Amino acid sequence: MKKIVIVVLAIVVSYSYLSAFHVNYTELEAPESFALEQSIGNRTKNVSFSVLSGRDSDTVIVIISGWLFDPGNDVKELEASIQLISKGEYYERRIAMAREGMYYVIDPFLLSFESGYSLAVMELRIDYHGQLEVEVKEMNFESVFLQTDRRTDPGLLLGEIREQVFVETRTISGEAIVIIEAGEKPTGGYDIGIRSVRLIEDNTIEVIAELHMPGTGDFVTQAFTYPNKAIKIMDLHAGAYMLSVRLESLKDGELVETALFNSSFSVE
Repeated sequence: MKKIVIVVLAIVVSYSYLSAFHVNYTELEAPESFALEQSIGNRTKNVSFSVLSGRDSDTVIVIISGWLFDPGNDVKELEASIQLISKGEYYERRIAMAREGMYYVIDPFLLSFESGYSLAVMELRIDYHGQLEVEVKEMNFESVFLQTDRRTDPGLLLGEIREQVFVETRTISGEAIVIIEAGEKPTGGYDIGIRSVRLIEDNTIEVIAELHMPGTGDFVTQAFTYPNKAIKIMDLHAGAYMLSVRLESLKDGELVETALFNSSFSVE
């Protein structure tokens, strides 16, 4: 009911359409404050949001607002960034933030876009996937060290360990091993971390990983490297599963690119 109320309260005051990217950005006004469901950020900046779309929709619909604490700045208006990133594509829109006391405020707006993209506002990543109306369970997993062939392209390996050796297979009789590969990189300093592993509606495993790129000014090894991350997913019941891996590339804490990998497997 909360989401329906939010939509009813919203009054469209301006509209713009990024036709090349199928992004619909609409500023909103309401006679009372929005009660958005989720919030991310810190003491300096914060973004609140509610996801209106369902899991099976091809379009993501989300309402967003936010603020930036900056008491020492006398400028009446700043700009905040909206970023959508996937498959090597990068799209950005700059929106106005109005001064209110010691804060700059992003007025509520509605954003709709094709599913599969990573979303960030003021460089804060919005995990809208976790707010879709589905049953989600956090999975138990642990990192494992495995020797793999050096692959030049990013990708995904799926299998299990048999007699202490990784075997690529889609029929798992033990515990599933997932290897995320970032591909060939020109230097050292790249590292993959796992942000979450979740089971969605009992048959889809979603892995969100982060590729931390060398920061500006970092000293790194001047040689090609092949960063990868292997994890063991535990406590899987027998049955068929879909696997979705999202690898977000971050540089100096900012989202640069998102890669999506999909596979399927069964557990005996």
